[in-house]
Amino acid sequence: MGTQGTQGTQGTQGTQGTQGTQGTQGTQGTQGTQGTQGTQGTQSAGGSSGPYLSAALASVRDGIARHWTGTTNALHPTPVPGGWDAFRRTQDAPQAAVVDHDMGLAFGLDLSSPAVGKVVSPVAGGGTVVRLTRPNFDAAFLNDQMPLLRSYADLRMDRLAEIQVQSGDIVSFFGALGYLDRVATKRSLELIWALLRLVNRIEMRLKLHFDLPRPIQATPDLQPVIQTPGHGAWPSGHATESFAVAVLFSALAARGPVDAAVLVADRVPAMRLAARIAQNRTVAGVHYPSDSMAGAALGLGIGELLVNWLDGRTSSPLRAFDGTGWTGDFDLSALQTVLAATATSVALATPPSPVMSALWQVARDEWP
Repeated sequence: MGTQGTQGTQGTQGTQGTQGTQGTQGTQGTQGTQGTQGTQGTQSAGGSSGPYLSAALASVRDGIARHWTGTTNALHPTPVPGGWDAFRRTQDAPQAAVVDHDMGLAFGLDLSSPAVGKVVSPVAGGGTVVRLTRPNFDAAFLNDQMPLLRSYADLRMDRLAEIQVQSGDIVSFFGALGYLDRVATKRSLELIWALLRLVNRIEMRLKLHFDLPRPIQATPDLQPVIQTPGHGAWPSGHATESFAVAVLFSALAARGPVDAAVLVADRVPAMRLAARIAQNRTVAGVHYPSDSMAGAALGLGIGELLVNWLDGRTSSPLRAFDGTGWTGDFDLSALQTVLAATATSVALATPPSPVMSALWQVARDEWP
């Protein structure tokens, strides 16, 4: 699995010169298809489908089949429709489609206010689980954030390899914290890829909603070391994805729900990794620290809701970040302060589907 992720990153590096990181953002979405196998034909008994294989199968059937009238007496019991037994016999690509559908049922967006974006949960009666308030893009914002980008620029040569690889692959870095394998932790990886696909859709819609200009639009002296993505800066997609995965990864390792605020306060490795991935986007010159703070709050809220919902819990925390009243850098200490400012939760009333509940249980059992 790690090799597939690396191959995808190599392809992204090759296109950075022409497509920029717009292409690498897309790679985060396509990681899911790598995790669920490419073509369905490669999962079958033999080689890939083609005219020679089809002709050979037809001639073999003519050579070995007995006279057949079209009748059969091989009856099989009808399984319970829509259950785990049917799901596990399904090929990877259809499984991914089912997981995307069922996981998506737990998340929605409220974009009724131009300055506020809310992630709402249909499984909680439409309650808000993440609330983000856009900063004012003015001279005060730039005077606070741009000196930080200048300081981070001094780290570029030290972080260049990380920046390049993380443009299209963050999962390999979590694979260095815990055992992630396409066979041994198959279901865990499926959940991680599905979460990345879900998060990508949410973050991109919020980026469009907030439409905060990128740092390169403020000054030509910044000169990022990668091409700037062709969409808004706020919230940071890499911060959102890395912190969402950090919650799910930690919950899988703990074999149960976790409190993200506690994990951040304890500086557990998964949260330190997520923070570094987010900060590397500021080092690269494509994100403000404010973008990372918004992405961290968004990712933590989504990750916690997913885990709590799958585990059958009755509530999940509300995570919020108000960019209008915040100044300074992004790090775990600052994130800890932001998380402490919101102490409410939303009640979960609708349980996950039997397939999602079983998938969660099987994924947890993959961990010692």
